[in-house]
Amino acid sequence: MKLRRSIPALLIAVPIFLYIVYPLGAMLAESVTQPVLKFRAEQMGWNPAKQPFGAGLRRALFEEKTRDAIWGTVRLSALSALTAGAWGLALALLWTRREFPGRRYFAALGFSPMLLPPLVGTLAFDALLGEAGVLWRVLPFAKIWITPFSRVLLVHTYSFGCFTFAYVAAALEDSDTSREEAAGILGAGTIQTFFAATWPVVRAPLLAAALVTFMASAASFSAPYMLDNSSRYLTVEILNEQRDPGLQRGLSVLLAAISLGILPFFLYYSKRTGATFVAKGDSRRGLPNARPNDSRIRMALSMLAAVPLLLPPVMAIAGIWTRGGSGESTSLLLLLREFGSEDWSALGRSTMYGAAVAVICMSLAAAISLALKKASRLASLPIEAGVMLALALPGSAVAVALLSAFNAPSWGALGMALGGGNAILILAYVVRTLPLTVRPARAAYDVLGDDYFFAAKSLGARESRVFFKITLPLIFPSLLAGGVLCFITAAGEYVSSTLLYSPDTQPASVRIYEVWREDAPKAHALALCLMVVCAVAALASRLVNARRWDADSR
Repeated sequence: MKLRRSIPALLIAVPIFLYIVYPLGAMLAESVTQPVLKFRAEQMGWNPAKQPFGAGLRRALFEEKTRDAIWGTVRLSALSALTAGAWGLALALLWTRREFPGRRYFAALGFSPMLLPPLVGTLAFDALLGEAGVLWRVLPFAKIWITPFSRVLLVHTYSFGCFTFAYVAAALEDSDTSREEAAGILGAGTIQTFFAATWPVVRAPLLAAALVTFMASAASFSAPYMLDNSSRYLTVEILNEQRDPGLQRGLSVLLAAISLGILPFFLYYSKRTGATFVAKGDSRRGLPNARPNDSRIRMALSMLAAVPLLLPPVMAIAGIWTRGGSGESTSLLLLLREFGSEDWSALGRSTMYGAAVAVICMSLAAAISLALKKASRLASLPIEAGVMLALALPGSAVAVALLSAFNAPSWGALGMALGGGNAILILAYVVRTLPLTVRPARAAYDVLGDDYFFAAKSLGARESRVFFKITLPLIFPSLLAGGVLCFITAAGEYVSSTLLYSPDTQPASVRIYEVWREDAPKAHALALCLMVVCAVAALASRLVNARRWDADSR
């Protein structure tokens, strides 16, 4: 019986291992076969012509700067998971538990960090928090307290806090508030009510976001590279060792080990604390109205939270108005008139890439979560690790792995060569963003429990009908939240795109960087157009959920 329940998971494992584990495994295998540079081999006492097995990994662990980089990466990832989790959870609780004037507009601001492409977002924070940042002109005394490491941590808190906000908000928006109201009637305090009624709902998505944040922080490159030259990080060291492929791949193995090392702990803790919460009775009929005093407090806190959420986009947009160091003023309309066919084509391709990736990832996440829900732990663990593996590596490593596997005609691509085409870009984006939908979908399944399934089965419903009529509608908000993250991440992906694009497949992120070197305001205008596309996607997802709530309440 256990084997039969694990068959769907085994079928899902085939594409996972073919398009994720196989390319990355081929690259990781090179880390133990590639030799290091001659002078490094001689320092280790090895014969440069006959270096031992795992020379790159052994040499990496031998160097003190590698140990410093490991510590810097672990410290940054752990603190980012804590601060981003706290920030995102606070925003979700503020904007998804009680109705007050302007709540929906403030809630939309929670997604604003996702609207900045990685390259543009880092440059916006550099203009805000860099050595000559605007913030120091307003608060010069704060520069002493905010160290370079703190700047990177602030960037990660801002950028990755949206993961927690999106996952937790999706779970709270589809949950019932009757237990909170009952706890209040029985005299429970705010803290008691939170742990008795709210914590069972937010625990699973909070853990899912923490895992994604930890891995994304470990693989982050732009912020550590540009904002903190006083510390060492593995992603920066990987870039610095481009001339030594053996050492570079050894560093990549260490980075993957750090990120994946937390996965067994996460899965164990999720299973151990995986209590489910199933609402009984009627579907949720909107949020309860906040009391007058509570409403005023929530509005004040919302306005305070809106300031740090809007500052980076404002900094990115502000770069439009001045052209270079000449001080010549310009306008958005003038810059849009200067856009050529290459600019509009790049924006169109990024939109198409994002939409394709979102649909693929949402479909795969639903199938993977359903298969793993029924499978044994022994069958589910390799698939979980395979899905999360790509998130543990920098985008450049994923791109190199895919080029190694599919640049030439390959049996995995049905005899076709994917290099230079749209397919390899979409595949890279799917590999990079799939965890963003799988984790919230899995968390939604855990919260859902088995009561609905067994009730439908007892009434004679087939499994397919149960899935499409009951399970899928209940987990759809979490799937949609992950899909929006996939769309925005894929539309603005830069690192892997630089290695995989061709002139006919150039995405907007690469085009922005090319234009940046010659015309920064035009690059800001391109970035603004990409931000608008991402904002439309986020707004569309909110409208879909709003219509769904209205339909449920009728």
